Amino acid sequence: CSGRMAFALLRWNLLLMLSVSQPSALAFQVTEGSSVVLSCQYSVKLHGLSHVCWGRDCGTFWCNDILVQTDDHGVTSRLSDRYRLIGDILSGQMDLGIQKIQRTDSGTYCCRVDIDGLFNDKKVSYTLKVLKVETVTVWAFSAVLLLKGVCLCRVQFEDPLPSITLQVNIPVLSLSLSLLLLLVGALSLLAVKRNFSPKEPRHIIYEIRTRRPVEENIYTLE
Repeated sequence: CSGRMAFALLRWNLLLMLSVSQPSALAFQVTEGSSVVLSCQYSVKLHGLSHVCWGRDCGTFWCNDILVQTDDHGVTSRLSDRYRLIGDILSGQMDLGIQKIQRTDSGTYCCRVDIDGLFNDKKVSYTLKVLKVETVTVWAFSAVLLLKGVCLCRVQFEDPLPSITLQVNIPVLSLSLSLLLLLVGALSLLAVKRNFSPKEPRHIIYEIRTRRPVEENIYTLE
């Protein structure tokens, strides 16, 4: 009976120590498609080169869902090329770089350093919240203005590079386009009136140009 009590007490103490040793997670917000660096460092002078793991959770004895892990000689495994250790490993700098952040990357991350002794492991936890990129709608249109078969101008607005955010002032653009259309309409109207204006026949114009002045008859009344 006393043995069972001792085992239960030991188990309770282990669970209590595990719960107390869990670090509080630092929360960060990142944008989808960007990169992030999570910091983790330990003293090589004090503990020597230690085994280190980065995972999606600290776990009970080692990282769960391991992303990157090292031993005394360097990196031993890595889940994918998106995860890289940044910093001087020999000096204990074990920062984790994550490239091309995805929505599925949201959640907990843990850096765990294996230090000799019971429950001496160093743990650093982070919580990432990946935000969706806000898309900016860019109006793309083309206007071709024609007068009597001749193209006067071509106004084209488009977004040639999707990766560049383009800001368009819609009211100013609408006003400019309206003024341009009014100007072209006025020019078209003047051209139409000029084409339909009455013209004198050529023989009348010729007679007018060649007509000689008529001598006036002067009568003297006595």
